Amino acid sequence: MSQEKVAVKKDNVFVSIGSFLGELYNRVNDLKEEEVDENQEFVNIINKAHEEWRNAEQLFQNVSDPDLIDHAIYKVEAARSRYVYLLKKAKEEGIRVNF
Repeated sequence: MSQEKVAVKKDNVFVSIGSFLGELYNRVNDLKEEEVDENQEFVNIINKAHEEWRNAEQLFQNVSDPDLIDHAIYKVEAARSRYVYLLKKAKEEGIRVNF
């Protein structure tokens, strides 16, 4: 009994189904990796925003000059707002982090 090789035409070249499926599988995996990289980048941005918020809180706790108190309050509120916004965006995008 002879086995026939099934082939498809791609870019005017006949390739076997096996190599075509292998190539397709590799491309899908590459897309998944890009998505994971983008998600990780967004998580890194959120972590940085959280750190900025903590630093602003620390500045507020340590400031003693009355002229700088308003500035410290502004920095805390701005950093908190950015962090909360980024968390909401992550939730909307379905980005989750496993610890």
